[in-house]
Amino acid sequence: MKAKFYYILIVIVITISRFVSLAFGAQEKNIVYIYQDEGVSDESLLHTISTLKTILPSSYIVNKINAKEVKFGQWAKNAALFVMPGGADLPYVKKLNGKGNRNIKNYVSNGGSYLGICAGAYYASAYVEFDQGGELEVVGYRELAFFPGKSIGSVLAKYSYKNNSGSRASKLHITLDNVKETVTYYNGGGYFADVNKYPNVTAIGYYENNLPSIIYITYEKGNIVLSGAHFEYTPSLLDANDPYLKDILPALEYHNTSRSLLTIEILKKLGINYD
Repeated sequence: MKAKFYYILIVIVITISRFVSLAFGAQEKNIVYIYQDEGVSDESLLHTISTLKTILPSSYIVNKINAKEVKFGQWAKNAALFVMPGGADLPYVKKLNGKGNRNIKNYVSNGGSYLGICAGAYYASAYVEFDQGGELEVVGYRELAFFPGKSIGSVLAKYSYKNNSGSRASKLHITLDNVKETVTYYNGGGYFADVNKYPNVTAIGYYENNLPSIIYITYEKGNIVLSGAHFEYTPSLLDANDPYLKDILPALEYHNTSRSLLTIEILKKLGINYD
């Protein structure tokens, strides 16, 4: 009887321990958060959501998050990745400087991952130099500063907020194992200056002019990828009747498979599990 009593007691203790672990322990980090607030381009958001929902393993969930929620901070408990898409970075500054950026930095410092594309890459650089001397000039220091140097653009063509005249099909040279070359959509992105000066920064993609287009950064326990090129853009979602897009669409469609492979390799570097 005594043995049976102890056996039942052990089962009860194990059951309670499992319940406590599930209820109060670390949450599963399987949510990919995409920033959606002032400054984010509707088109960039559409492509980012579409690509991630298509390419991420089924165990991950894609959610949008606004500035207020970023500052509240609860998202970091179950975040697998924080994504800052394209648009205009000055509204990001206005909404997130201070507590928002501190929460993002703390999340990455403790093992999280950040993906910044175009404006999201400018925003995560220590200094932005966009259209310097031009009518669209945006220059200045940035608080997040995952990349310690300058992000300088536009690289391949003059950007326009009015239309897609600055769009290009950008050939990229890639240094990753499973993809060496691809062509992605480009519109207004920057390059990362003096990458070799920073020991925690590695260029993993280059424009055809050999300027770094995609960089990988280790930051304390976390991982970061910043890209001036829109590798998240899906050709089928672009407007084939747009006079600025119709001539670049064939190249984007032809290289769509290698673009998808590049996206997967980038997500792997950011800790997404494809096993």
